[in-house]
Amino acid sequence: LFKPVGRMSYPAATDLGGLRRLAFDAGAEDIVPGPAGSIEVLTDPWEFDAVRARCSSAGFMPARCDVTEHASVTVPLAGAAASVMLRLQEALRELEDVQGVYSNAEIPDEVVAQL
Repeated sequence: LFKPVGRMSYPAATDLGGLRRLAFDAGAEDIVPGPAGSIEVLTDPWEFDAVRARCSSAGFMPARCDVTEHASVTVPLAGAAASVMLRLQEALRELEDVQGVYSNAEIPDEVVAQL
């Protein structure tokens, strides 16, 4: 259900056209919308450093970058189910032995903002 990906997050005000051309030329696999209007560039983990270096050298500095897990299939959640899922994820993150929490839940930004 999940595959490892390199992820670079850019603010919503980023020039999407310029970033798209540069990132795909550098070897990015996909560009997807992120939370709160941000832009996420997804890469193969092996190409992550090269894509990040090329984008950064062209002036596209990511707000956040990491190698993480990306869901192959997402499940839209809303209302009470979305709230419960967000609380569950937060409770898991607070556990001392948990190193990472991944989910295939697709939760609207409005629900996330409420919590």
